[in-house]
Amino acid sequence: MTATYVGADHAAILAGIPQPYLVLDANLTIVAATDAYLRTTDRTREDIVGRHILEAFPENPEAAGTVEQGPLEVSLRHVLRTGEPHEMAVIQYDIPRPASEGGGFYQRFWTPVHTPVKDADGSVRYIVQNPMDVTESVRRTREADARLRVALHAADLGSWEYEPDTDIWRRSATVDAIFGFGPGEGGPVASPFFAKMHPDDLPKVLSAVQGALQSPDQTVLNFDYRIVDPATGAIRYITSRGEVLRTSTGKPRLIGVMMDVSTDRLREAALSDALKAQESLLAQKDVLLAEVNHRVKNSLQLVVSALSLQARRLTDPSTKEAFEQAISRVRAITSVHERLYRTDNPLVVEMGDYLAGLCADLAVNSELRDLLQVDVEPLLLKTERAIPIALIVNELVTNAMKYAYPEGTSGPIVLSLKKVAGGMLELSVADEGVGVSSETTAQGLGTRLVKTMASQIGGRVETLPSERGYRSAVIFPGEAAA
Repeated sequence: MTATYVGADHAAILAGIPQPYLVLDANLTIVAATDAYLRTTDRTREDIVGRHILEAFPENPEAAGTVEQGPLEVSLRHVLRTGEPHEMAVIQYDIPRPASEGGGFYQRFWTPVHTPVKDADGSVRYIVQNPMDVTESVRRTREADARLRVALHAADLGSWEYEPDTDIWRRSATVDAIFGFGPGEGGPVASPFFAKMHPDDLPKVLSAVQGALQSPDQTVLNFDYRIVDPATGAIRYITSRGEVLRTSTGKPRLIGVMMDVSTDRLREAALSDALKAQESLLAQKDVLLAEVNHRVKNSLQLVVSALSLQARRLTDPSTKEAFEQAISRVRAITSVHERLYRTDNPLVVEMGDYLAGLCADLAVNSELRDLLQVDVEPLLLKTERAIPIALIVNELVTNAMKYAYPEGTSGPIVLSLKKVAGGMLELSVADEGVGVSSETTAQGLGTRLVKTMASQIGGRVETLPSERGYRSAVIFPGEAAA
């Protein structure tokens, strides 16, 4: 876009344009705005014209670290430097509330597009900002985003998004912690993070980024590198996975997750030392089992993260629900392996603590979380029994939270595992809600999965609808216990 600014006598024409536009000069000072822009941002011309954009729209002090002034300024200065338009990803930028309404800020999310207006000599004289308000769309996907954050937190994974053209680097607080920065301390660009990479690994990472610039949409990316602490010389090992996304203008943007695998490297070293020292066969077996469980857990966590990233891009509700169910099932198996590698005995699981933790994870985003009760007798079960039970509990508890209590109602959901007559064990989930129809229980994939897992541990399934809710139970032999 090459033009000379139209001048003050055409201010009325500019003001009346029906789209939201803001005009900035080369010092990022606001010189004009359309009426639509003022309505969108709930501001007046007196509030903003003649002020630097970051002064006119200050950071929300109640959302420090989320309001993204840094990337906004980087985008604007990129346009000034290159003379090329720039389309930003979704950013949070809150809008000040008028003093007449009590002050404070409105939470808002935007996808700004910055377009240069050039003088005859080609220099950028003005920048036109066209911000699209996507707040409602972001709010509609809040539950899915919350599920992803829970999954990432449970897996000790950091999420990131990188824009090679501008070096804009958006990431979760976990990424800052991995690189040794306080929250937001690393700034809005990636260069301070690249500076901490091991000099032998940095060229490989930069080469992979350059290769991504020419790669098609959804190309999978793999980064493995080391971080060096400049103060102590300590080294951390990082593995990162991601993919290429392209904007509407074809510009590449990279998104992904990363994990600190330094502990894995230490475990590998410990395992190597153990083997070299010819430790006892039993000690070697325990180390190997712990390592296997740890690696299985890490692999499954990456599967959960990959599924979660893919689910965010789905729009069909039934497909999104199927992905979320798959994620929940993989996470249930992951939690068994995580508990095994953290215990002294990698062959058995203490079911009381394990099922309490699993239920807490399942209910983290549910209004019924305070009504979910766990009543489990002290029991140790072998790994091959604990995993099917984890899947059964995942299905039954999720089903009860989803269907037992219609919107506006609530009540208890009780998970029980105890010894019963005949040397058997009984696992049950009961509620006092409306229950589930016979068609649903007969046709659902979850029901078939419960029956399959029950058969795997030599058990049977009993469903007992009643006037006060619904109860599902799995009866299986007590000799399964260790």
